[in-house]
Amino acid sequence: MAKTCKNNFKALFAAGFLVLLCGSCLHPSYYRITMAYTPQKSLPAADRSLQRYVITVATFNDERSAPDHSTIGKRVKSDGSEIKAVSQLMQPGQAVAAVMKDFFYQHGYTVYGGIPEWDLSERAIDSRWGMLLVGGEIEDLSVVCTSNFANVQYEATVRLRVVFADVQRKKILYTRTLESSSTYRDVRFQKERMEQELNAALSTAVEKLFEDDKVARLIEEMTSIRSESIKY
Repeated sequence: MAKTCKNNFKALFAAGFLVLLCGSCLHPSYYRITMAYTPQKSLPAADRSLQRYVITVATFNDERSAPDHSTIGKRVKSDGSEIKAVSQLMQPGQAVAAVMKDFFYQHGYTVYGGIPEWDLSERAIDSRWGMLLVGGEIEDLSVVCTSNFANVQYEATVRLRVVFADVQRKKILYTRTLESSSTYRDVRFQKERMEQELNAALSTAVEKLFEDDKVARLIEEMTSIRSESIKY
């Protein structure tokens, strides 16, 4: 009889442990978000004459006020509890640079293979980084999902300060702030929707580089300077 009770206790203990384990699986401590460039509109490809010049995209310096820079958002549940969202593959500064790099690549530009560190000073520019250097700072990058009993709202905000520099002359040419936001409502929570809204806001912000012809003119001016220096 004592042995039977002991076995029953073991079985109950094991069952309770499994319940706790499954509960922890159902309630993750954080969500992993993959940041990627997802085209939001059609943009013209680079002119063929510009495709032979290399563009290097440097890691973006994370200037957000948040104490934990690995965090890029959170889910606020109806009971007030929060689950944070973090970048899946790399730190946010590297992920933003990878998105920017893919943006240039998809629009026909030649991009440098790596993603170097750059402190945005002219003295730190490496002459091996091709022709045009693009870097900057993350001022805001987040996606917040707020749940209540009626619906779920997703809000993504992005603000980047982008700096362009002439590599060979080690000279900063142009600085611009890019901003975008995205809002979506649904009846249930999906981690994939958090990812989708953040990528939409980030991609829209990056695409604003081509709202005018400023970047194209910068590259054209730099190529003309190269041509003149080669002549003489």
